[in-house]
Amino acid sequence: MFKRLSNYRKILQWKRIHKLPEHDVTFETANGILSCSNKDWLIGKHLFIQRNYEFDFIKNSVEFLQGEGLLKKGASDTVVDVGANIGMIGIALVKNGFFKQAVSFEPSPDNFRLLRKNVEQNDLNEKIRCFNYALSSENKTLELELAEGNSGDNRVKLSDEKGKMNERQRKIVRVEARKFDTILSENPQPETGEIDMLWLDIQGHEGHFFQGAKDFFSRRKIPCVSEFWGYGIKRSGITQDEYCRIVGATFTEFYHYEKDGFRRVEISKIKDLFEPDENPRRIASVIFV
Repeated sequence: MFKRLSNYRKILQWKRIHKLPEHDVTFETANGILSCSNKDWLIGKHLFIQRNYEFDFIKNSVEFLQGEGLLKKGASDTVVDVGANIGMIGIALVKNGFFKQAVSFEPSPDNFRLLRKNVEQNDLNEKIRCFNYALSSENKTLELELAEGNSGDNRVKLSDEKGKMNERQRKIVRVEARKFDTILSENPQPETGEIDMLWLDIQGHEGHFFQGAKDFFSRRKIPCVSEFWGYGIKRSGITQDEYCRIVGATFTEFYHYEKDGFRRVEISKIKDLFEPDENPRRIASVIFV
């Protein structure tokens, strides 16, 4: 009862803040001290009201992987946070002692500014390295479409087809993209530490990331926590069959996160997560191994 009243007050407060000229709003969350734009109606609003972002999922994922022997007990070395947004995941993983350090990638200029600010105000400059790149299958300049009011749905634009989420109305900025293999060749791993886990949230661009990380995955067998968004994958210019072939060549199985926990599934069954109606709101969480 009291929690509902508290949340209602925060909703009213956020509505007032949202109407003001754009500025940074800073507050404590379970993920760390975070600043977001007052115009971020989805991620920012959620953080302000709930004071956490997927924190239970973060904790459950790490503890599950530790229990399966896929991560060591205590603090693992390095997590790579791809599509870091304003830092909610990477900061939480390091600040709460799950990992000693993180390497974070975020292509959006506005999100990257906030990512750097959030790393600094959590005193993690020495533990989290930030790169203003999209990670993809080629080293080139790409177009990034920006979702107004939702910093979490900025997407690499590779399709001119009319979408279901007003994609044609979005502002476009040009960003630099790198293959993960290129990043590692330019920044040898002794600098980043031993990579023990990847965390991917790149709005359907995951297939392109895997293609740009073939050398890495040929050498390392580590868990990869990933969003699965069928609509976003198809918008990325990769077909269902192509995506299945890409992950099938990289992983042998995955764990599907459901209400009762993680369910182990053979990698060939990843095709079953694609929905025939391509519902743009249906998103799953998986861990590839």
